[in-house]
Amino acid sequence: MLMTHELAQSIWFSMEPLQSLHFFDLQIGGILMSVSTFCHHIGGSTFFLLLISLIYTLFRPKLAIELSFGLLTAGVVIALAKFFLESPRPYPYPEAFDERAFGLPSGHSYVAVVVWGLLAYRIQQIAFRIFCALIIVFTPFSRMYLGVHYLGDVTLGFILGTIHLTILLLILRNFDRKAMEHYFFKTENHRTLTLLGLILTLSILLLDSPHLSAEHFYSLSSAMTSAGALAGFWMGMLFYPRFSKAHFLNWNFPTRGGKINFLTIVVRILILLIIGLIFYVFPAQFVKNSIWKEDLFLRYLRYFLISFCLVCLFPIILQNIAHGKFLLIGNDEEN
Repeated sequence: MLMTHELAQSIWFSMEPLQSLHFFDLQIGGILMSVSTFCHHIGGSTFFLLLISLIYTLFRPKLAIELSFGLLTAGVVIALAKFFLESPRPYPYPEAFDERAFGLPSGHSYVAVVVWGLLAYRIQQIAFRIFCALIIVFTPFSRMYLGVHYLGDVTLGFILGTIHLTILLLILRNFDRKAMEHYFFKTENHRTLTLLGLILTLSILLLDSPHLSAEHFYSLSSAMTSAGALAGFWMGMLFYPRFSKAHFLNWNFPTRGGKINFLTIVVRILILLIIGLIFYVFPAQFVKNSIWKEDLFLRYLRYFLISFCLVCLFPIILQNIAHGKFLLIGNDEEN
């Protein structure tokens, strides 16, 4: 364990701050538990996969790619930090919340800053920004209230998330100054760049060992999940332009004549559901019921596959339905 004995015995990793949060349980305990449980679920991988998928398919692919890059790079950093820092979670652990990896740093606190901070930066409505700020502030509290993280876990997660978000915003501001319409890459070096992405993300697998503890294994498993999804998004961004015309590289919320085009929404969601079933749900069930359910490389492949299909296959399918009218943005549709 890399943490010093003195730090482990300090208030940063003590049960006292966690227990003190339940002082008002008799008065408003039900509300605090409900809000904490809500923050728990919206900080999970399933919620973010659904959120990014809907933003990508229905609204702004550019924003979805930004969120994916921020979320998945954060996921890799968080999982590797947990793997190497080897900090245990509070004991006794609440069985109602399935968090089997190490505790430091808090992934929910880290990701809340990155994802909701980026959304608040891109979506400028005051009410929405207040909502994002509340999630960012309350998530660390909720992790301690539920008894799944120490004060030190959420503090480090919040600090690292802030640093990660700052770097991400600096990168995006540079792209904004270049007035980039999309983030897809038109390059002849797609094979080289693909290979580089695969090597970098798969290199995490070198940390695997038959002698890993359960906490080490689940931390590494989280890293492979994020790495696989990141590689899939990367390859999709490289290969989709090779099969697409320029006006299909960006789309938006479907409208026609100033009104919402519900048919286009239904078609896009239907294609999204079919892709999700074929390339995410069915493979997950097959692996879960097989002897390879704990295999880290298969986990990498599963998330690589669904990410690649979302970024690349989804718009390709829509391009080939009714001459692409369900993918074109408003102005193109009318023209």
